[in-house]
Amino acid sequence: MVQQNNQQQGQQQQNQQYQQAVQAARQAMQQVQQAQNQANPQALNQAQQQLQQAQQQVQQLQQSQGGQMNSQQQQQLQQAVQDLSQAQQKIQQAQSINNPAEYQQY
Repeated sequence: MVQQNNQQQGQQQQNQQYQQAVQAARQAMQQVQQAQNQANPQALNQAQQQLQQAQQQVQQLQQSQGGQMNSQQQQQLQQAVQDLSQAQQKIQQAQSINNPAEYQQY
């Protein structure tokens, strides 16, 4: 009985960590889009920092909980990892375009 309880608690904790990682990824993505719209170097830098944090969170989660996650969670994490690296590319593209006026046309 106690063991079952502990398992449930562990599961809840893991779910929470997982939710946080996914949330962090989503927020970072939103910030990337806003930063892109503004074409503001400072906003881009901030978005990039947030992206890196989200990536770390997701990686930590994969390392610490990887074996215990169900396949749906693993898929969603994989998706988050892909989304994050795409967002990173977008930021790098945006940063490499130095001319904001040119950038606005995209």
